[in-house]
Amino acid sequence: MIITIKSIFLVLSVILKLILTFVPRLFRAVFQVINKRLRFSITFKTTVTYTLLFSVIFLLCSTLIISAFGFFLLYNSNQTLTKNSLVIMNMINQQPALPDEQIKSFADIQGISVTLSDEHKNPIYSTNESSPHRASYFQLDFFPGSSLDYNLEYLHYETRVNLNGISKIDVSQNLYYEKTYLAALLASVCIGFLFAIIIIIIIGSRTSRRMLNPIDNMTRTARSIAVGDLNTRLVIVDSHDELKELALTFNDMLDRIQISFDKQNIFVSDASHELKTPISVIQGYANLLQRWGKEDNAVLQESISAIRSESEYMKELVEKLLFLASTDKNSQDLATSPFALNELINEILKESILIDSEHQFRSEINEVITLNGDRALIKQAFRIFLDNSRKYTPAGGTIAIDSCLKNKNALISINDEGIGISQEDLPYIFDRFYKADKSRNRAVGGVGLGLSIAKWIIDQHHGNIVVESIKNKGTRIMVTLPVANIFKLEGTHG
Repeated sequence: MIITIKSIFLVLSVILKLILTFVPRLFRAVFQVINKRLRFSITFKTTVTYTLLFSVIFLLCSTLIISAFGFFLLYNSNQTLTKNSLVIMNMINQQPALPDEQIKSFADIQGISVTLSDEHKNPIYSTNESSPHRASYFQLDFFPGSSLDYNLEYLHYETRVNLNGISKIDVSQNLYYEKTYLAALLASVCIGFLFAIIIIIIIGSRTSRRMLNPIDNMTRTARSIAVGDLNTRLVIVDSHDELKELALTFNDMLDRIQISFDKQNIFVSDASHELKTPISVIQGYANLLQRWGKEDNAVLQESISAIRSESEYMKELVEKLLFLASTDKNSQDLATSPFALNELINEILKESILIDSEHQFRSEINEVITLNGDRALIKQAFRIFLDNSRKYTPAGGTIAIDSCLKNKNALISINDEGIGISQEDLPYIFDRFYKADKSRNRAVGGVGLGLSIAKWIIDQHHGNIVVESIKNKGTRIMVTLPVANIFKLEGTHG
């Protein structure tokens, strides 16, 4: 059976291509099966993955190196046999008789076997009593006249001549030393491979564990965080990689959660406090009625009036709490549609004049502007601003609401002549349940949630609120709303 080197390299290239194609898929399939059945740490998975990749690359490179070294040995032996064949041919050509002793001596020195054959391929002379068996061999195309014995024991080189009845000179060399060199190289590669695998496993696992240490810290930190204690933070490592970004993001998330949690605690505490007072008042008047209010008409009327007032206050508080709760869950819908802002302001002015005769309401500038938004919610926000102006503006004071188009935005201005807001309180007026010492109290009504609701409405319409106030002189609220845009609350069907 004759196999060419080209066909061998073709087969090797096909095998290499199949390995590069299917080995990664095989590894991926094995990992998937293992992951389904067993739980491994990221360090273990990373170490095993890179160890396997290194093993495949190392084996491929080693195979190429060993193959190249083996080819070099064969090529070098073939060159030697070619030279020896020329020397023997010169020996035969220079003497009329066959120089068998000289050929024998030369063959022993070179460690080769020489066989001379006639034109019928019958052996005439051989340095060995039995020449190497050559029933089947591999033909090496780019080694002219060479052949390799099928059991890889001998390399033969044939030379066609016509000297003294000799037609062919066959020079053979035992490949013992070449195979020994290859075996030594293979053993060295295997030993180096084992040491490399051990070093990779040890160093790789330690390096991976050190690199993934922030994740372990994050896990311990997350487990140590209690509902009432959100002060724990991750230690930021001195590195510039994704793990540092992850730690910073985690700490930032904890900061937002803590702020939200603190606000929720304050909200619940304030809501409980606000509800506690009217409930206590209602209970007190109910007990008063139960004792002697039925017979005393004045006590009866006072109790009914107080219970009704407190019930209305509680109703207003609960409605606003429910509204804010729905906004926190993003479940408050915006029914957007085009509407005329000037008509809305005229409508608010007429209603304010009807329900409040103690103040003067006016509008000097009310340009024709069309907005896209939730008309009812925007009206609610403006009424909240006007209600606050009415509450804190002395009787006879003037409250003005104007609108105009400025920089492609609608600018709505609400001015009053009230008691104003101190500069210390101004940054917090939109916080829930926030009440300045003098500007807000139960005497003038309100639950401290109106401005929070108004700000949410304006924010949802991509608007902006600016408040300017001078103590004992008045307050100006300027609301900016964009025009020619349709707004929708994310996650709703407005």
